[in-house]
Amino acid sequence: MENKGKPQMTPQILIVDDVDTNLMILENIIQEMGYIPKCASSAAQAASLISESRPQLILLDVFMPEMDGYEFCERLKENAITRDIPVIFISAADTSEDKVRGFNLGAVDYIGKPFDMTEVIMRVRNHLKLYEMQQELEMTNRRLHSVISSQARRIEDEQKNILYALAALTEERDAETENHMENVSLNCRMLAQSLQFSPDFTEEISESFINMIEVASRLHDIGKIQIPSDYLMERGEWDLKEVQTSKNHAEQGAEILEQVYQYTPENSFLPMAIEIARYHHARWDGKGYPVGLAGKDIPLSARITTIADMYDTLVGELEEKNAENLERCLKLVEEGSGTLFDPKIVRVFLKIKKRLYPKAVVK
Repeated sequence: MENKGKPQMTPQILIVDDVDTNLMILENIIQEMGYIPKCASSAAQAASLISESRPQLILLDVFMPEMDGYEFCERLKENAITRDIPVIFISAADTSEDKVRGFNLGAVDYIGKPFDMTEVIMRVRNHLKLYEMQQELEMTNRRLHSVISSQARRIEDEQKNILYALAALTEERDAETENHMENVSLNCRMLAQSLQFSPDFTEEISESFINMIEVASRLHDIGKIQIPSDYLMERGEWDLKEVQTSKNHAEQGAEILEQVYQYTPENSFLPMAIEIARYHHARWDGKGYPVGLAGKDIPLSARITTIADMYDTLVGELEEKNAENLERCLKLVEEGSGTLFDPKIVRVFLKIKKRLYPKAVVK
């Protein structure tokens, strides 16, 4: 097989036989074929030669001192570095049982002794060709996998960028949410990673879940783009109409994302983003909104985001973000365990408090 532009390496054939005459005959055959013979009279010597330079084919005798060919072949196939090297047994033990044993151990062929020179030449040449084709196929598969992985990463990045752009719309309209989306995103990721090691959540949380919630949680407040700007800028107590308008942002946010999903159904982040937007104000005791879900009926992604959202909202109201004030915010989250929040998630959230964003400001 011709590979233009690629330098050709002369194949090395390792011959393992404890009979010098056999070694000499096979060595001459391999040399006349234009290949490089490497000779060993024992399995130990053969292993040493392989460690120096891996051959493209091994011609292996069965009956040898210390370690026979069967055991040596078995060890070669157990080693990730040598298991793909083709092994051809050349032995006087050529009964059906002997051949079956050799093939079961991973040999590609079996030649009986006394061997015919033409037979050896043809089988060596054929198996070298097969080995070369196998190596080229594996190389092609690795390249193809690399290309597909690269394309998948590019598509995922494009999907993320769309959602990041949507999330930015919310932050632009509400000055009080500076860094809120990013903090919630980072804390959701850390919390999900920690929950993955808890027996209560290990079956629900995968690496894919962790990557998705980091992106999807940024859109929890996307519905706020429907709230009039003067409401967002207003300080003090809201009247009932303003409160109800604010509450509507959860359902409105989910509806916005559902419309986006209709046009981009390939976006794998949107289903989780939709459930987070709709249920991030659900309460563990069922008294939240928009539909009053309770306990584990609330999607796990929303239960995680609810805690991260509330914590960062509390921190955002602080005039000074020192360690003492952050601890007070954590205490409020802890007090909401079992009513506002899933108590098992709160327990893990408090364990990672030193890693949470934003960090305490030290003066």
